[in-house]
Order: sequence, then C-alpha cells, then structure tokens
Amino acid sequence: MKELAGLTEKQKERRQAFLDWDLSGLPETIGTFHRKRIDRQEGRIYYAFGYEDEETGWEARVLFDEETMDYMVKFYLRMYTITEIELIHGDFDGFRRDVERLLPTAITREFLQRDRVSVLVKGRAFTQWDYAEVLPPSYDGYRLLISPDRPLLGLNGSYIIAEYENREKNTGILFFYNMYRDEYYGELRDRGIPGIVHEYDARTVEELEKKIRLHLKKDLDKLGTGPLER
Repeated sequence: MKELAGLTEKQKERRQAFLDWDLSGLPETIGTFHRKRIDRQEGRIYYAFGYEDEETGWEARVLFDEETMDYMVKFYLRMYTITEIELIHGDFDGFRRDVERLLPTAITREFLQRDRVSVLVKGRAFTQWDYAEVLPPSYDGYRLLISPDRPLLGLNGSYIIAEYENREKNTGILFFYNMYRDEYYGELRDRGIPGIVHEYDARTVEELEKKIRLHLKKDLDKLGTGPLER
C-alpha cells in the first residue's frame, strides 16, 4: 500500500478535492449500508469514501483509478466486484454531481431490491426454484449470502443466483444464470483467487440442481486446503 505521506503533488490535490467534498448531499445510511470515509491510496487507486453493509461486508466505494484516469464507483462483494457503468466520469465536478444524484438509487437497486429482477428473467426457472433442500443456509463455516429468490445482477447479463462464502478463509462458490445465453454456470474463489469450473454448467435449473447435489459439499470441503481435483 502506498502511504498517504508519499503521495505526489497531483495525488495530494486529487485527495484534497475528495476531502473537501461536502457529503451532506448524500444520505448517511441507505438501507443497511452506512456511509464512511476511507481515504486510502492502494497502488494506482485512491479510495475516497463509500457505503458498507457490516453484516455481509459488501461495499460501494467511490474512487479514482490512475491507470484509466477515471472517477468511478465500484461495488465490492468480497468475492466479486462490479463497476457501476453509470458512474464512470473523467471530470471530478461532473462525477460529484452524478454520485449525489445516482448513487443512492444504484445501491438500492443493486443490493436492497434484489427480488425485483429484469423482465428478461421473470418467470425463468431459477426465480421459481424450490432450492431449500439443495442450498442450505449454511454448511461447515460457509453461509449462503445470495439465494435464487434474491439474486444480484452481475456483469454481461449474468445474475448471481447463489453464493456461499467463508469470510475467514476468503473462499466460496458462486452460481450464475446468464439471461442472454439462457444457461447456468459456477465459479470458485479459493483464498480470493477465482477459478472457472465446468462441472456446474447446465441448460436447466433441474440439471444445475443435480450437479449441485453431486459436487457442492465436496468442493466446499476442498476449498482452502489445496488445489481442487478435477
């Protein structure tokens, strides 16, 4: 991490602009998310402030990326990161106006109203899936943080329909449904490192359920202990 004391003059000016931002134009809380100052430089990225849900550890961070020279907002779900496309800006003043106007709505839509899915997936199998038997609320230190009845819209038309996470081990499994390809798939997170697997690839929720019954507990047991056998 680059210490704030070692910032260049440009970085200091940028940091000060963020520190001078009067946050009274933004609510202190948005549902379960609470506003906080971050004020941290990590490599090329300066994190100014954001909102955090303490229960899940999920955050919305307002930042500047020196590689792209963009101001932006990213949603950090610990095992998955989403860039809010509507809140990427090359101009600080324009960015500030957009954040104050759009960020509360974006957090509400992305995190708090997850039962309101796109019309493109309403009525699809996973939204009506009776998943309780195959996806228990917890298993051996893992918690089901995202469930099919409250999915989260990710990237490129993919919904995260289920996620198991062990916060202490920084490991877990995510299950996706892509509404454009009409297919299901899974991804692993092994001590923070993503891994694409194909054992959960499925065309129907019935096929996905069979594969979850076959592989889920075995994969969760293996995560964090060494390379998964395939």
